[in-house]
Amino acid sequence: MSKSVPYGVTAVVLTVVLCTIHTVYGSDEGEGKALYEEKCMICHGQNGKGDGPAAAALSPPPKDFNRPEFWNQKDVDQVIINQVKKGKGAMPAFSLSDDEIKAIIGFMSKTFKK
Repeated sequence: MSKSVPYGVTAVVLTVVLCTIHTVYGSDEGEGKALYEEKCMICHGQNGKGDGPAAAALSPPPKDFNRPEFWNQKDVDQVIINQVKKGKGAMPAFSLSDDEIKAIIGFMSKTFKK
């Protein structure tokens, strides 16, 4: 048996393990980030401060996701879900699945919550 066979098998096993880890743990965060960048960043800004390129034209201004008051409100996840699905003020409703909204919330929480 060639010495390269065990290394090849090891490489395949490691690739499968790493792909599985990414699928289980990394996909929601990556999806959440992509969705935030596509749907939210124009108003809420790259850093979630409510200072995106469209923010100046909006009244009231978009929420600042870096403020503890935002994250300390009762049932904040449900508040976000409702506002994404129904819209609020100048924010339109978005047709996103529950899993997509949860991915965005996960990204926002990990990125902006202090």
